[in-house]
Amino acid sequence: MADRTIPSDASIWPQDLSKTMVCDGRIASQIVEDFGVFVKLREVTKTAFNEYGDPVESYTDSFIKAYIHQWTMNDDAVKEGLYKDGEIMFVFRKEDEAKILPGNRLFYENLWYKVTRVQPQKMSGRTYLVNATVAIVQSN
Repeated sequence: MADRTIPSDASIWPQDLSKTMVCDGRIASQIVEDFGVFVKLREVTKTAFNEYGDPVESYTDSFIKAYIHQWTMNDDAVKEGLYKDGEIMFVFRKEDEAKILPGNRLFYENLWYKVTRVQPQKMSGRTYLVNATVAIVQSN
């Protein structure tokens, strides 16, 4: 009978994880594409000051797709203290990372949200999703 053991130098996983579909973001981006919704993104810049010395905001609006999640006590991440019960997170594709910055605004279902924290999700040194924790704001 022939030896049927796998040699110790053999591997069933790809040798370079950065070349897999998960790590290059294609599967994660497809989840946002399939289950996400279009939201208005307001990229905010402070370019000038008014006569009182307050910064004046200028902005550019565009539409972008995001998956929206509201954390609850049933989520393990809330139980572990990573997020708070009721906290809202918008999840974006890796291609949108440059547009998702703290201070930018998102408009969805007649509410404006301000991006408070951005967390790129990385695997093998590559971003595959961008999480943006938000807070509801009263004005744009």
